Amino acid sequence: MHIDAPSFERWTIAALLSLLIALLVAAGVSALHLPAAAVIGIALVAFALPTPSIARRLPAEWDGLRKRRPVLSLLWFGLALIALARTAGLTLFMIDTAEQAYSTFSFDPFYIGHSCYSGYWRAAMLAHEHAPNLYDPALYNGVTQGIFRLDEFLYLPQFLLLPMLGIAAGADFDQMRTAWYAIEGLALLACLVWTARWVGQRAGRHAGLLLPAVWLSTPVLLTLQLGNFHLLAVALSAAAMALFWRERPVLGGALLGFAVFKLFPGILGIYLIATRRWKALGWTLAFSLLYTVLTYLWLGDAPFRALLEFHLHRLGSGEAWAFLELKELGFVAAINDSVPGLVYKLNALGVPGMSRALVQQVSWAWTVVVVALTLLAARRAPRMSRIELAATWVALLGLAAARSPFLPDHTGLFAPVWAWSLVAAGAAMTGRRAALLTLLWLALAAVLPFTGTPLDQGAGRYIVSGISQAASLALLLWIVLRRPAGPDARPADSAKPYLPSTA
Repeated sequence: MHIDAPSFERWTIAALLSLLIALLVAAGVSALHLPAAAVIGIALVAFALPTPSIARRLPAEWDGLRKRRPVLSLLWFGLALIALARTAGLTLFMIDTAEQAYSTFSFDPFYIGHSCYSGYWRAAMLAHEHAPNLYDPALYNGVTQGIFRLDEFLYLPQFLLLPMLGIAAGADFDQMRTAWYAIEGLALLACLVWTARWVGQRAGRHAGLLLPAVWLSTPVLLTLQLGNFHLLAVALSAAAMALFWRERPVLGGALLGFAVFKLFPGILGIYLIATRRWKALGWTLAFSLLYTVLTYLWLGDAPFRALLEFHLHRLGSGEAWAFLELKELGFVAAINDSVPGLVYKLNALGVPGMSRALVQQVSWAWTVVVVALTLLAARRAPRMSRIELAATWVALLGLAAARSPFLPDHTGLFAPVWAWSLVAAGAAMTGRRAALLTLLWLALAAVLPFTGTPLDQGAGRYIVSGISQAASLALLLWIVLRRPAGPDARPADSAKPYLPSTA
């Protein structure tokens, strides 16, 4: 911990980080229907209280940065302010749905009225009411809640532990939607900061400075607005791996043990086996079992019976994504960034032979590829630096997520954007490389709205989506396949606090 007086640079960065925390806290407490004065007061405390501690814990290497790199410092400050401004606007929309002008895509009625969290809430309500089959699409299709059309629930029953806590507290949908935005945002921020802190040294400091670019990207802001758990599934899993390497298997197991209920983070279980991290694997399995038992005791056997007797068949056969086969919904298939989703894209473009059976074959073929890449990455792990390890974990998560028949671009591009920041943080920067990385960020941030742009219909939609998907897959594959540069000089369990924990 730094004991010297924080510099102007550290105070500035700490204040900006605290402002982001305060915005998310304000959203969370507003869900309690407190008076506006109370919400503002709590937000001010959330800003003022951590700022001095964060400033003292930031790396002293940032002192004098505005004099050594004035142009870059100014650009970074502007980027951070834009990220804060967009988060402030989004927070207003999450608190009050009437403030639609501040949503991420304010011109797109679909995304304004879409909430992935609505499916979690609806399923939790059905479980609370002891519905025999909470996976029945008829219980979701055409049902609305305020301005939102309810999304269908496709996860495992254990995931319902989180929304059930809100229902048990008597919260309604609007309260839970706002609270979930705050919780997911704070947890995501904590994971991003913790991972950069664990990386440490020069690469860790650069990863910390690149967080505004990650946060500002449309995949992050839009997915936070929609409330999709995908962000946390990736972030919790990567943070858990850093905890395992820090020899904190209990906390890491608690995080990864829940994230695996999104299924694709299970690829890290294979990684743990291949790297012989038995303690980490054991705690992960133990917590997954604990969450399962708690879910069973709370909700009974009906959700699990519905999963086994109804939902798994729909997932395995591809029936759950049958809407992607409709050519009139080709504009939806165009935003599908999964590898099997390429079959749906070609089908929408009129290519013959693009069947549901082919989708399943591509899914399993890609599964074999990802498992092989995981084993390769695990074998190379002892020769990797911390920044390479972190980037590889995020890349494997992104590649595993691409196995799903449907991976919307707003969720699928988060792992590539985060991996991009880790690659950039560890690179020796030149003008040409900076320009290429900027172009790559633009490609990875290219989430397509449904209406309001010249790309609403036509081939241009597929071209832009294809470029974005190709760039993301190429980046993730390159990260896993590149030759390791070598491990860090320090021990793997050293713990110099380069960045503060925001948890």
